[in-house]
Amino acid sequence: MKAVEINKYGGPEVLNIIEVEKPAVDDNNILVEVKASSVNPVDWKVAKGMLKFIPGQKLPKRLGSDFAGVVAEVGSNISDFQIGDEVYGVISAIKGGAYANFVLAESHQLSIKPKNIDFADAATIPLAALTAYQALTKIGKLKEGDTVCVNGSSGGVGHFAVQIAKALGAKVVSVCSTKNIEFSKKFGSDEVVDYKTTDILETNHKFDIFFDSVANKSYFNVLKTLKRGGTYITTLPSLSAILSPLFRLFNGKIGRMINLKSNSEDLRFLSELIKSGKLKVNIDKKYPIEDIQEAHRYSETGRVVGKLAIIINEDAQ
Repeated sequence: MKAVEINKYGGPEVLNIIEVEKPAVDDNNILVEVKASSVNPVDWKVAKGMLKFIPGQKLPKRLGSDFAGVVAEVGSNISDFQIGDEVYGVISAIKGGAYANFVLAESHQLSIKPKNIDFADAATIPLAALTAYQALTKIGKLKEGDTVCVNGSSGGVGHFAVQIAKALGAKVVSVCSTKNIEFSKKFGSDEVVDYKTTDILETNHKFDIFFDSVANKSYFNVLKTLKRGGTYITTLPSLSAILSPLFRLFNGKIGRMINLKSNSEDLRFLSELIKSGKLKVNIDKKYPIEDIQEAHRYSETGRVVGKLAIIINEDAQ
C-alpha cells in the first residue's frame, strides 16, 4: 500500500510516498481502508520537527491524522464496528499514519460516517471539529446564552467553532480578515471583527469564552475582554496558559490549552449536528495523495479558508 513518510525533518520537500506492508490487525484494532484524509497544521508541524520534544517520535515517521473510509478488518474483541461500515475518525498526529491506503484505529477513535456527506468531507472534520467542540464544552463549559469570541473564524478549527457555539445557543463574535467577513457570517457569526482594521482587544466586548483558534493572543492580553469566571482557550502551548491558574485566584478568569482526545461519543455528537445541517465543512482545495507536498505547502501559508482534503481513493467524492 501507499503511505506518506519522512526520513528527516523539514518542509514539504521531505514528504515521500512509499510502498509499505498493510498494517496487521490485532484483537483490539480496526483496519480502515482510507478513502480520504486531510491536512491539519499539526501534521506539517510534526514534519518540520516542531513537536519532536514530545516523547515517542522517531524517524522515519508516517504522517496524517484525519481519515474517512470503510472498515476492512476488525479484531476479535471489537463489537461496535463491522466490516463494510463507512467510518471517519482521527488518530494521533504524533503517531501519524492516516496518509495511507489503510490505517489502524481503535474504537474510541471512530464513528459511523453520516450518510449526508461524502468521504472527502468526512475526512476533513474529526481533528478540527473535535478540537473546537472539546475546547468550547469540556474546557469552556459553554452554556446557552454565553458570548463567545472565535479568533480565527475562517480557519479549520475556527469555522467549526462558530457553528458548534451557535448550535449550542451562544452568541458568536468572530475575528478574521476583511476578505473572510462574509464567509464567517455565512457560517453563523452574529458579529464579525476585521482584525485588519480593528483590534478585538480594544473593543468593549465582554466574553464568557475567548477561543483563540489561531493562537496569536495570550491569556494576559485577553484578560480585560473576559467576564469574571470567563475562559481563555488556546490551541498551542503557552507560558501564559500555564501560569493562568495563579492569576485565576485573583481575577476568577481561566486560561487553558486544548489537548484533543479522540472520543467516539464526541464524534457521534458532531455526527448529529452534521445530519441536521448545523455543522458543515468548507473545503478550500482537494489534492490527490500524489500532491501531498503541495497540500502541505499551501497549508503552511496560513491562508486556507476551512479545510484541505487529501483524496486517496478516487471514489472518495
